[in-house]
Amino acid sequence: MRIGLLFHKDPLAAAAGIDLVRLRGLSLGLARQGADVAIVAPVAREGGRLGPVPVLPLAVLAEPKRFDVLKACYHFSLELLGRYDGPLVCRLVRVVDEASPERDAPFRERLLAAQAVARERAWGIVCNNAVNVRRWRRRYGERQRTAVIPTGCPDALPPLGPNPFDSDLPSALFLGSLASGRMAAMLSEAAERLRGQAVVHFVGRNKTGLYAGRTIPVSPLVAVHGEMEERATWDYVRHARIGLALAAGPEVFDNDLSKIVAYLRGGLPVLGEARLANARSFCRHGFGAVFRYGDGHDLQAKAAVLLATDFEACRPSVMADTAARFSWDGLAAALLSFCQRSVGA
Repeated sequence: MRIGLLFHKDPLAAAAGIDLVRLRGLSLGLARQGADVAIVAPVAREGGRLGPVPVLPLAVLAEPKRFDVLKACYHFSLELLGRYDGPLVCRLVRVVDEASPERDAPFRERLLAAQAVARERAWGIVCNNAVNVRRWRRRYGERQRTAVIPTGCPDALPPLGPNPFDSDLPSALFLGSLASGRMAAMLSEAAERLRGQAVVHFVGRNKTGLYAGRTIPVSPLVAVHGEMEERATWDYVRHARIGLALAAGPEVFDNDLSKIVAYLRGGLPVLGEARLANARSFCRHGFGAVFRYGDGHDLQAKAAVLLATDFEACRPSVMADTAARFSWDGLAAALLSFCQRSVGA
């Protein structure tokens, strides 16, 4: 089956981040499943490759029958459809409406326009969780097929490297993007409240400027390491003591955090804020704790409990279970099956 993955930026020039991790994981997984897969993106010419997967320019979308199905990776990918008129599957990270999530205000009209395109043209909708599937159904009805295919993790991890943390105190890791002003504020509060108990480390990109109009800085108590390639992040995950999962805002549908899967795959207990869509992933193992939304006192108390708990006995089973449930190959198989249904295969 010929599958095109429509990506909204050049994957060969894009900064490291979860969108590129997901693109690489699913494209390679689809190839291993036997699909003839290519990435279609705003690149100047053919010839580039993401690993073994070719990266093609948008012009190929005008070629009849170039793909059996096209999968748009994000809302903004739908702005690049051009003359493509074949079967279409759309992934939506979150289904927005006219008021929420509040942080999407700068892009709301574009996001709603993309959802209107999906409603008119898509055979199927892919979401990370059932919460957003229900939101799609309530807003747009039953016309599209739907599937839940979350963000995944590697089946095998790279060899463990040296400890990247230079403090004698335990490390509390926040991995990924700061995607709202309140998330940045909570990370700063965590660093302040855990002073003397743990050091808060931030590996990722501060994206608050995209949503808040200006970049919200974090406390100088946060050790900021910046964005890095996925392979390098695993040493941070595996040498940390707690993984922090903070809500972008009050709506559950807006808080499906891929970092939780990375924490669990690396054997890192999760300290998660209430109103996370995928909190069950760590609660089901007793491998972490949930603190009350916006409550720094409760964050501090729950962190103290996690820091005092020995998770060594259950760590291997959590890591193995996460790999079994969220491996890229397994998720790619689910996506391939969904795409095959779009053409009656």
